[in-house]
Amino acid sequence: MNAQTAPPGWYPDPSGGGQRYFDGTAWTVHTAPYAPSPPAWATAPPWKGARYGRPPYGSGSLSEPGRRLGARLLDGLVFVPVYVVCAAIAIALVAPHAGAMFPQNNVDPNASVPTPGLIWVYLALLGASLVAGALFVLYETVTTVKWGRTLGKRWMHMRPLTLAGAPLGWGRAFGRSSVAWLAGLIGWLGLLDPLWCLWDGDRQCLHDKIAGTLVVDD
Repeated sequence: MNAQTAPPGWYPDPSGGGQRYFDGTAWTVHTAPYAPSPPAWATAPPWKGARYGRPPYGSGSLSEPGRRLGARLLDGLVFVPVYVVCAAIAIALVAPHAGAMFPQNNVDPNASVPTPGLIWVYLALLGASLVAGALFVLYETVTTVKWGRTLGKRWMHMRPLTLAGAPLGWGRAFGRSSVAWLAGLIGWLGLLDPLWCLWDGDRQCLHDKIAGTLVVDD
């Protein structure tokens, strides 16, 4: 320490073990330990969800895209029996009207050509998909409002909330699920919707942005 140039302040204690105050002329008796280093997350750039008061990790933090995909797949598995029942009912309804799967060419040009059975099967499966999709919207809406999440989200330990952190009401829960279902009917948009959370700053899918929701870990 150069007593001619050093201004008053805290400096490493020459005797070790912390800091000692130098009054500009001599060392004083005042000592103090070094301040603890802040945690890494406190000095890092803002994390995803920080602007909504979400922690960087742990309970309440934004759910990872992989976990969200896992929850969606689990809910889909839960609904497979529902789709099978819908498809069986639809095929049973159209079966009396269906002809041969691939009818032979009729030599009589004036004879009526029956609709191929393959077309009826396709229409039956399409109708079953629409009914099962509507039932899935109902399932997701009811479970989200009544219990805060679907079975898939429960198994993956996550739940959807409003941007303010409140549980979803009937309108928001129905709107969120309906938008996700309708997006799936519009080709490429159905793929873009769930993938959006991969690069979004708040890990929101498109249906989250429209409904004003976040998905957080429990």
